[in-house]
Amino acid sequence: MRLLTATVLALLAASSCWATREDLQKIAPEKINSWSAVKDATVYGRGDGITDIYNGGYEVYTKAGVTEALRRIYEQKGKYVEVTAHQMKSASAARAFLADRYRMETGKPAPKAQSFVRFSSSGSGSSTAYAVQGRWFFTAVLFEETAQGRAQAEGFVIVLEQKSAALDKSRQKQGGKG
Repeated sequence: MRLLTATVLALLAASSCWATREDLQKIAPEKINSWSAVKDATVYGRGDGITDIYNGGYEVYTKAGVTEALRRIYEQKGKYVEVTAHQMKSASAARAFLADRYRMETGKPAPKAQSFVRFSSSGSGSSTAYAVQGRWFFTAVLFEETAQGRAQAEGFVIVLEQKSAALDKSRQKQGGKG
């Protein structure tokens, strides 16, 4: 009986480390600044269900350590941004995936500094920002290839970083490892 109780407690503690759909919705809420989520344009996926978000090529994400993700499209005055919050299996997996995206976008090795947590790029009519915060990996794609578009995409991932850090801190206070 003690073994069963210990096993159940260990499983509950481990599960507290993993996000839920509601956690991801807190990180990417209905409104971010003056942008609003487009009705019926939110997609959630866990494990192989990530195929609902990545129609083709999802193996790249699951192999990199994505365990679940939430994609939401926001609108403001006829402009759109696609935001995806990914929970990774670990903080090191998130950082490795950021470095991989950097190499993919720039053709250069990623900076080695611990302070490398975010970058953005523009091309093909869009601006994309990437960021990590702990075990979270974020992308924001604004469908505008301008300096302003890049800045707005970066603004989104900064908000996601802040919200995920606050969520993790709250979970740690509640006794989970967040």
